[in-house]
Amino acid sequence: MIARLAGIDYRGLGGISRHCIDAVIEMIHFGRQINEVKILTSGSGYDCHHALILNVDTDVTVAIKSGFTSGYSGEGPRSFSYVLSILRKFTEEIDEYLVSYKFLERIDKSALTEKDLNWLSEQRPIRPQRWYDYIYERHYSEFSVRQYFPAEIPFSLLDPRLHEIALSFKKNPDNALLAGYRLLERLIKDKSGLTQETGAKLFSKAFQGEDASLYWDDLDGSEAKGRATLFSSVFMAYRNRRAHQEPDDDIHEDLREFMLLNQLFILEESSKVRENA
Repeated sequence: MIARLAGIDYRGLGGISRHCIDAVIEMIHFGRQINEVKILTSGSGYDCHHALILNVDTDVTVAIKSGFTSGYSGEGPRSFSYVLSILRKFTEEIDEYLVSYKFLERIDKSALTEKDLNWLSEQRPIRPQRWYDYIYERHYSEFSVRQYFPAEIPFSLLDPRLHEIALSFKKNPDNALLAGYRLLERLIKDKSGLTQETGAKLFSKAFQGEDASLYWDDLDGSEAKGRATLFSSVFMAYRNRRAHQEPDDDIHEDLREFMLLNQLFILEESSKVRENA
């Protein structure tokens, strides 16, 4: 009788820690709900290999191949420590199970069977829990995301008018940001009719004062003033420096600046033209 393969998802590559970390980070980064984590351990003492089986979203099973190890110093144990320190922040349902080396081999070959999963569901987790011991002390105290979490633009949050510019952001962040600043100036000039003004002076005339060309409904004076000065402040703090100095070449700083610029686009879109201004 031919064994029926389990209909589950497989991520990562066996024996390659970075691929397996990336597989976990990708799911978290894209908002998958981590319900349960099963640590599958084969070996003992100073030579243990580990895979993971995750239950995510609405009962979806995802196997992370055996790119993790423990029992000695090296990339495998460091990666295992890091990924467990991340997962424990997203679910409390983490347990460890002993499995055979052949079981991990089938995971690495994307070949678990329904019989394998049924067998695993009948096993008792290791007690007392010991998986905490796999986490290095520094990973307990640090939530280090910069090294492994990608610096990506959240397109769902972007003003649609920035989409085309955002597509070129990774290739040349400096050009993309300057193009965004120019586009924002042009939009405000066209909307306010202040075609001869630029930079901070444009924003001051367009948004500040009781007779400003553009305004926001249902805001008190201090909130409206705060929004208005935000335009001038961002241009003075970021755009002017960028236009006259070499970029710092820090993708994280560039992305934060791009999202700040995006907020100005959103505020501009929500403003209204004052009649008889």
